[in-house]
Amino acid sequence: MKQTVLGFAAVCAMLFSSCNEEAKLARDIEGTWSGAPEVFVNDASSRSTIIETFTFERDTTKSGTVMIGALVSSTGAVQGTDAIVQPFSVSAAAKSTISGRWQVIDDDELVLTLDPSTMKVEVDPSAVVLTTNLLTGAEAPSTESLRPQMAEAIRSNLSHVLAMRYLSYRKLDDVKVKDKGAMLKFEVGKQDYILSRQGPATGN
Repeated sequence: MKQTVLGFAAVCAMLFSSCNEEAKLARDIEGTWSGAPEVFVNDASSRSTIIETFTFERDTTKSGTVMIGALVSSTGAVQGTDAIVQPFSVSAAAKSTISGRWQVIDDDELVLTLDPSTMKVEVDPSAVVLTTNLLTGAEAPSTESLRPQMAEAIRSNLSHVLAMRYLSYRKLDDVKVKDKGAMLKFEVGKQDYILSRQGPATGN
């Protein structure tokens, strides 16, 4: 009987310790974190770089809401249109957001449940640059009318690529807050992510 009681006490102690570690991780990750620029599209026709910002807010001991914001820089080449016969290059800037919930499920694991219906991708047509002379970088007057069309094409393409990217953010593994709360590290699949805290820590 004594051994049974001791065994039960040991299990309770382990569970209590695990719960404490999970709650600590939830407190530590609360706040806003930004990553370094990352190339996430690089093929024969286009190249896109992304800078992501994660904002974690708690509403329970081990869970809460998350918003991922992104700034995207995209460049590509187009083989001409009815308005412009010669090939031209396109560059544009976009921003996106998506939100959902997060939950700590272990002392170094988080589950993300992102809501696809909240994803927004915006491309400003006035900021789209169409270069028709690839040697001098000059922009022909006829490109002005193409900006809205190109902006929508870029927005549509990025929406698809970003949706696939966020679909992979189902679980963050090996989550660690280091450097006295200044750095957040985790893995998604086999890829490592390192983010820096923006502003003071908010966890208690």
